[in-house]
Amino acid sequence: MKRIMVTALVILSTTVLYAQKENSFYKHELRLSYGIMTLPNDSEYGGFTANYSYRVVKWFWFGANINWQFPSDLQYYRWREYDSDGAFKDFETSERDKFYAIAPELRISYTNKKRSTLYSAFSAGYGIHTGIHKKTPANNSNSHYWFWNVTFFGANFHIGKRQKFVLGGEFGLGFKGVYNIHAGYNF
Repeated sequence: MKRIMVTALVILSTTVLYAQKENSFYKHELRLSYGIMTLPNDSEYGGFTANYSYRVVKWFWFGANINWQFPSDLQYYRWREYDSDGAFKDFETSERDKFYAIAPELRISYTNKKRSTLYSAFSAGYGIHTGIHKKTPANNSNSHYWFWNVTFFGANFHIGKRQKFVLGGEFGLGFKGVYNIHAGYNF
């Protein structure tokens, strides 16, 4: 078993070292994206994601996402409070739900060309859902959830004189949306 592990480690390290010699690609990427049909909210306004990625080798990236969504559901809640003498006062409030998430991301590139990159990605992280919740309208506190996103197919198109600017899109499922478009910068 040790021999197999050592052999696999040597093969992996030589692949990584060989890929490091080909340093004709940018190591860092910043992106801002807008996605539609986002989970868990299925928001008609969609959601925004800021992403930073670091390219370890030409085909493997890791990074982090910060996602924020503003679902279209405006929740109303009305109540009446009584005094000890029987007098009462009516109250009304409304609040729009909000969702924020932070999640690390792993990305694997299929194709790395001068003008384009094709990839898939997975991210999972922690989210906070604020606002008045449908199940318990009186509960106006934050709810904490674990969230995920799978990018089945993504594409970056590098533009500009030095291909530092990125435009692209992704098809996936999760908090970034079923379809999202993005713009970014490589350095």
